[in-house]
Amino acid sequence: LGGAMARSADGAELQFRMLNVSKGPAVWGPRKQQDLQRYMELQRRELENAGVRVLEVEVLALEGPEDRVTGVRTRHGVVPAESVVVAAGTFLGGRLFRGRERWAGGRMGDAAANALERDLVSRMFHVKRFKTGTPARLVASTLGTDRMRVQEEDGPGYSFAGRPSESREWGSRRTCWITFTTSETFRAAEEGMDTSPLFGGSIGGRGPRYCPSFEDKVRRFPGRKSHRIFVEPMGADGRLAYPSGLSTSLSRETQMRMLRTVPGMERAEVAKFGYAVEYGWLERGEFHRTLRARGVENLFFAGQVCGTSGYEEAAALGVLAGANAARAAAGLQPREPERMESYLGVMVDDLVGKGTLEPYRLFSSRSENRLHIRQDNAPVRMAPLRRQLFGRLPDWQEDWCESLSRAEEIMSRARSEGKSLAELARRPDTRAVDLARLCPELEEIPRDILETAVLDQKYSGYIRRAHARREQMERMERVRLDGISDYMGIDLITIEARQALNRSRPRTLGEAARMPSVRHSDLEGLMIHLFGGCST
Repeated sequence: LGGAMARSADGAELQFRMLNVSKGPAVWGPRKQQDLQRYMELQRRELENAGVRVLEVEVLALEGPEDRVTGVRTRHGVVPAESVVVAAGTFLGGRLFRGRERWAGGRMGDAAANALERDLVSRMFHVKRFKTGTPARLVASTLGTDRMRVQEEDGPGYSFAGRPSESREWGSRRTCWITFTTSETFRAAEEGMDTSPLFGGSIGGRGPRYCPSFEDKVRRFPGRKSHRIFVEPMGADGRLAYPSGLSTSLSRETQMRMLRTVPGMERAEVAKFGYAVEYGWLERGEFHRTLRARGVENLFFAGQVCGTSGYEEAAALGVLAGANAARAAAGLQPREPERMESYLGVMVDDLVGKGTLEPYRLFSSRSENRLHIRQDNAPVRMAPLRRQLFGRLPDWQEDWCESLSRAEEIMSRARSEGKSLAELARRPDTRAVDLARLCPELEEIPRDILETAVLDQKYSGYIRRAHARREQMERMERVRLDGISDYMGIDLITIEARQALNRSRPRTLGEAARMPSVRHSDLEGLMIHLFGGCST
């Protein structure tokens, strides 16, 4: 579809902010608040314009033998397919919880995919359980925003879909607000904890570490009474607001008492109360780096069913699974993203290589090459994968890559103060505008692309070292551990590592290096044990 999600995000934008600007450019992150209904409408239009047929019907089971599916079985018959992608979200065996209320569902108002979960289990896939949650939806007109703080935005103009143009539609602008919980909010939550499904044992799945429910915050951080709440509009009509940071599965009565203690929410009316959802996902080993299912030629998985949290992670996996499913249907080999070239590659490598014990969320700190895989150079980084998957680049991306190559060529050729401009760019205080003043040719390069070229030079030494470390890891992947029958006899490594290695039985030194319980000193001990101190 050539970037449908990006175009819809631009068209449904309510607010734009560049996150982490107080830190270095390598970890800046563009974020757009969306009009939920508008985004869905734009996405449906994208699908219809592309000739995609949408069937809104429950899938009961996969059709065909275990090694190759032939379609899906629905309540209204069989839909044949050359490839199938299971993107079940939080619906796979979904159960909803609020206080003492319990009911089946993937989200409020929608049925759970219970039959599909049973079918996957019958096909010998290992289904585990995770948990997530959502806050109440509030009637925006009943909020006292005069008691909240305005969350300043950076304004329209940033494009997810490519280079911005004057004709691009940027959606409507709406204000987001910030408020804080109080000690009274904590007291209200604690008083209603006796009905908590999370701590009462009803919910068995582990929830996200970095986006916990409010009752989880109360238990984990008892000394911290003030937590920030982002009050976000859900649409341009301004009817409903979403209090991000106040996710909860406590009872309706407790939720109302909590809201009454938050500045600006004292008179808030609730359109829909918060709740938790527990759902099925597939553990490590059930899919490959192409997201193809274990042992099945043409079945792929995407989104929360792979163990991720929602939104961005799920969307990225959907792009990869969809592309590889299409390639499989066309008789082409699937492709997988490189860890050193994209966060998509980092995520897939983590999920397949390490697995996860909680809903996986992607951070820049997970990448050893984060100074290279920045948001500003995404068009050139992702160009090889896009060519592999789809055969060609859109015109704007071809132009972008050509402009960057030209900027790099000019900077390596032009000189000032006896040095090339590329050398000058590596100085900490050198900016793109400084180089453009020194060389008129650079004035012809779009400023954002020139800034990317300058950052590439500034970080070039770090990037080379990151690739060298990765090459070392790849060499470790070739070192087999099959000959070690019992790690407990290796005195050169820690007891914790010995126990973990005996439990997990990694096939290679590289797999051992990715285990949380194995330290660098343990790897050195293993190498000494294997090679008598020789380097790998």
